[in-house]
Amino acid sequence: MSQLTTGCPNCTTKFRLTPEQLDAAGGLVRCGKCMTVFNASDHRIAAQQESSAQPEDRVHLPVMTELLHREFSQQQTPVKNNKPSRIFPQLIIILVGAILLAAQYSYFFSRELSQTEAYRQPLIHFCHYSGCTVDPFRDIDKLAVRQFAIHSDSNQPGALTVDLIIENRALFDQPYPKIALQFSDMENQLVAERVFLAEQYLQNDTESLAAEPKLIPRGTQRRVVFSLVDPGAQAINYSVELKR
Repeated sequence: MSQLTTGCPNCTTKFRLTPEQLDAAGGLVRCGKCMTVFNASDHRIAAQQESSAQPEDRVHLPVMTELLHREFSQQQTPVKNNKPSRIFPQLIIILVGAILLAAQYSYFFSRELSQTEAYRQPLIHFCHYSGCTVDPFRDIDKLAVRQFAIHSDSNQPGALTVDLIIENRALFDQPYPKIALQFSDMENQLVAERVFLAEQYLQNDTESLAAEPKLIPRGTQRRVVFSLVDPGAQAINYSVELKR
């Protein structure tokens, strides 16, 4: 295969390349030493100049490789991929994975999602087919204590009776909330606190327990009476808070 010699106009480094390489590169090459791009034909070294060079110079002339001239080639033939496309099966796998992930999230976090209006209705449809349950919607800010008193229990020595009225101001029925009680001393230092679930403070209220689920109808009030152990003589102040 015949070769020709060209020289870099910037650093005078000489290169050997074949006519085929020169044609494929459109005449443009990049110097491997100083990275200058130049037209190889315009800086071609004549045969007599090349022959006058020292033998050792000709031996060590670098060959212009295919990698260099491919950078400028506009005649590259695209490589055909004969393998069948895997994009569609991959999309199916991703879609199935996303559905399973959403189903798991809905199952384990159904209680939290059911209290968000944007997710509640889709969650109800999902549970209709999956068999899960959706907690009743609640807005703790729409529940208020209208009457609250604590006094000694005449029937149980060492016990106190809690008597309060809870009003549901929402436009929908709500579950009974948790009732948090705090007792403090004269310096307003906390002495005792306790949180009662609806199942605990309604256990003696057969009328409330008869309705399933335990809900306070909208726009109504419900009286709650239950007993607890007296936290002691230091507990002279008390407060109540409704919690979700």
